[in-house]
Amino acid sequence: MILVIGTGIAGALLVGGRPYTAGGYAGEIGHSPIADGPVCPCGARGCLEAVASAGAIARRYREATGTTPDGAKDVIARAAAGDRVAADIWDSALDALTLSLAQLTAVVAPEAVVIGGGLSRAGGALFDELRTRLAARLSFHRLPALVPAELSGNAGLIGAALRARELA
Repeated sequence: MILVIGTGIAGALLVGGRPYTAGGYAGEIGHSPIADGPVCPCGARGCLEAVASAGAIARRYREATGTTPDGAKDVIARAAAGDRVAADIWDSALDALTLSLAQLTAVVAPEAVVIGGGLSRAGGALFDELRTRLAARLSFHRLPALVPAELSGNAGLIGAALRARELA
């Protein structure tokens, strides 16, 4: 499974090494409901993306404080420095990501979840917390390895080139 957390949250499910697309409907992890709110730009309420994407983290901080942070990275740094509002927002984003990963683990039992996108650069603040929270949330389930993507911003470009070569 692949999870890309940036402005939004995108996902992909690989089964037997091949993408599972369900006609283009599979992989919409960012639009899986995890709460009753807030309203998501897609029109639904409580989408994971509206709570836990890097864009949502920054937006929620701005709405709560009136201060525009320099992205989610800034909110995470403020949380680490003791800003209670930032800490609450970051904690709720981690809870939402954990819930979504727990649901996916219970249903699909992925061996690994590769996490990329801008938020993946939060390092241990993201990965260590998600590992701990996911282990506490699940019982008998196989815990997936949570690993950072290696290709950073070039992943989409490389993937598109490989796909184009495949189709040629």
